[in-house]
Amino acid sequence: MKFLQDFINNKGIIVFLSIIVEKLVALINTIFVVRMITAEDYGLLTIIATLYGVFMTMNGLGSVQGLMRFGSIEKTKETRDQLANYIFKLGLKRHILLTIVFFLISMINELKYPSIWTIIIFFVIRMIGAYFYSFILSYYRIQNENNLFALIGIKINGIGLFITLILTYYLGVYGYLLGLVITPWLALLFLNRKIFIGHYALPLNYNSKTFWNYSLNSSITYFLSEMLFLIDVFLISLFLDELAVAQYKVAIILPMNLMFLPLIFMQTDYPKLSKNYQDKAYLLFYIKNYYKVFIPLCLLILLIGYLLKDWLLVFFFGQAYADNGQVLFVILIAVTMNMCFKNLYSNLLSAVGRAKSNSIVSIVSLVIMVALSLILIPIYGVLGAAIALAITFILTGFLSAYYFRNYLNSL
Repeated sequence: MKFLQDFINNKGIIVFLSIIVEKLVALINTIFVVRMITAEDYGLLTIIATLYGVFMTMNGLGSVQGLMRFGSIEKTKETRDQLANYIFKLGLKRHILLTIVFFLISMINELKYPSIWTIIIFFVIRMIGAYFYSFILSYYRIQNENNLFALIGIKINGIGLFITLILTYYLGVYGYLLGLVITPWLALLFLNRKIFIGHYALPLNYNSKTFWNYSLNSSITYFLSEMLFLIDVFLISLFLDELAVAQYKVAIILPMNLMFLPLIFMQTDYPKLSKNYQDKAYLLFYIKNYYKVFIPLCLLILLIGYLLKDWLLVFFFGQAYADNGQVLFVILIAVTMNMCFKNLYSNLLSAVGRAKSNSIVSIVSLVIMVALSLILIPIYGVLGAAIALAITFILTGFLSAYYFRNYLNSL
């Protein structure tokens, strides 16, 4: 199949290994810390980690998204380097401002949980390092150096896992947090200094307003999408307690980690999709062959998930989380639908420059999620949050497909 052959030719296998390593590291870290600390402590960690995840979608206020989109369509290494240098410095300033906002908003949680401020400090330091990590990896991606991009990711995550497990074993929750802080800063070992030293203006063929418009729209889209996971955690903690937060987050860990599967293709193919953003035949070819891979895969995932939903939670996280198999399966339905619709079409919309359409979809998803959560969580508890998330994923997936179809019809 030409689709898979192109994927392999674009160094997709090594990218696949890199993403697998990153996801496995996150999963192993989570399983390890869940078994090492109390559910209440894990609930507190989850509250700040979820907020951190939301803010990190706005990485540099869209700097990384802008680099990926516009760097991918540049034809020469010189202009890609010039663009990267320009974005890096301005993006870092914006990211520091973003980190300050994250800190101030996170501290609101101290009103209910007085000891949470120490967790917040760790995540603030991690957040700065995460900018370097994501920017450096994106730089190698736009240079079509997928091998180097993947190897750097594998090395950083492998070393980070070793450090985190050792520190967690000896220092408990604070060792875990320290490991999380150290890991992204390891990316500085791979910084191409000649690219990020000195000062370059935006390349002449760019309009600064157009560039930052796209970048900000993209970051807002990711921010609003990630807000879905903040809303459910916030409302569960509001209506229930931190123990319920832990139960919910543990139940959705395994299904949500499957989201790396479409990410493998999107990470590998994004530069090529951006270059072919006006080629209707290529875009249709991509969608058709994407479905040939993912429809059978999603059906298999649902079958296995249904049969093993209760056993999986006990096996990975212990008997304390045994009663959430139904939640796991509901989220599994949401994730597979997301793979087939929202994940595919939102990434395609981003690649073709339709960031505004993604922003609209994200706003709609936020409205749906809030409305459903306010209704369902008080009635069904943790399961209500899962149902709300599933319905939101499905409806907004259809909306993303609708916007992309309109784009194809305009070509």
